[in-house]
Amino acid sequence: MNAGRDEAAPKAAAAAWAPAPFEGPVRHIYVHVPFCRARCDYCDFASEAVGAGGRAGAEVARRLDAYVDGVVAEWERERAAHDVRRLHTLYLGGGTPSLLGPERLERLLELFRPHLTPHAEVTVETNPEDVDESYAAWAAAAAPGPAPGVRRGVRVSLGVQSFSAALRAVLGRTARADPVEAFGRLRAAGVASLGLDLIHGIPGQTPELLGADIATVLDLRPDRVSWYELDVIEGTALAARLAAAGGDPSAMPADPMDDVRAAGYRRIVRGLSRAGYDWYEVSNFALPGRKARHNVAVWRARPYLGLGPAAVSTVGATRRTNAAGTAAWAAALAAGEAPPRVEEALDAATRARERLFLAARCGERVPLAEVAAVIDQTAARTFAQAGLVSLHSGTIRVTRKGRHVADQLCVRLFRDQRLRE
Repeated sequence: MNAGRDEAAPKAAAAAWAPAPFEGPVRHIYVHVPFCRARCDYCDFASEAVGAGGRAGAEVARRLDAYVDGVVAEWERERAAHDVRRLHTLYLGGGTPSLLGPERLERLLELFRPHLTPHAEVTVETNPEDVDESYAAWAAAAAPGPAPGVRRGVRVSLGVQSFSAALRAVLGRTARADPVEAFGRLRAAGVASLGLDLIHGIPGQTPELLGADIATVLDLRPDRVSWYELDVIEGTALAARLAAAGGDPSAMPADPMDDVRAAGYRRIVRGLSRAGYDWYEVSNFALPGRKARHNVAVWRARPYLGLGPAAVSTVGATRRTNAAGTAAWAAALAAGEAPPRVEEALDAATRARERLFLAARCGERVPLAEVAAVIDQTAARTFAQAGLVSLHSGTIRVTRKGRHVADQLCVRLFRDQRLRE
């Protein structure tokens, strides 16, 4: 985002936020694939390890097939309940969606294809070890939309974490596949839309190692880059290892802008921005015209459905989270019942806070009238004077400078003291 955006007409900038948060027809689907060969040491996502045998084992194949059957059943229930007719995006995340292999992935795509628009975006998170010739060929040829003869391929998001094998080992990544080789195989096969997922702030990641990762990304020049700061979460194997080594994974500096990890983050933003990437969300970058439309829809508080164990749906004033257990989820759907889940009613204040929080991560303007009840006006003016937020013609926007600390900034903007503790 360039500095000139502050002078842009606020009505145009706020137009994308016109609908109430999560209101309107469902146009976006997230499918959670809860399987991995092994759990990485830093991971606290809902995933189940199926072992190094991957697709080959008969029991693993049975579990994966039962999972696909469950998605079919859940989709039919949710499609009818929400009268879903047209889909703009479909996102298969995990876990490891690529572990399903081309045949099961094609079955899932076939399930949604009648509802996908001709220009729909279909994303499949992919691990390098799954990228053989058959997978690359499928990804390049799979047709997202229903238009006859269209063979545009899916959008592949390749999980790299780091190009350094030593740093991947720190994270507990046991696969030996070379991510550069996997990326090259996908590109050679003709996959038209490629993204990379990386992590920074890894223990032992020196400035030189981070610089090498940045240089490799710029050399490969993917369409999109997601680069997340490592969050060491209590209860993970990585947190236990750091604690045993005498480190304190929960320790945070008083000012995150002074943190070494934040310095690395600023270096990533600067390096990718100079190379022509748009920093369009706190952790996401894209070449012109290549933003991840599914993610943008979620950040703009569009309604979406989540399918699969642990998947989250937010439609209108209701958020629903499926229970994480795959067996119970599949058994309920096989019996013609809804899977076990928790429902949360989102009151007006919660929805207003989420709108501001999501907009802050993208540097989007939000009409002040829609969030005035949940923000501290004095704090907003103070942050505006510091150049962290922009208050202009009845709107509020977190600036490029403020986006470096967007999460902390929003917490301090909220009037509810409990959110600051």
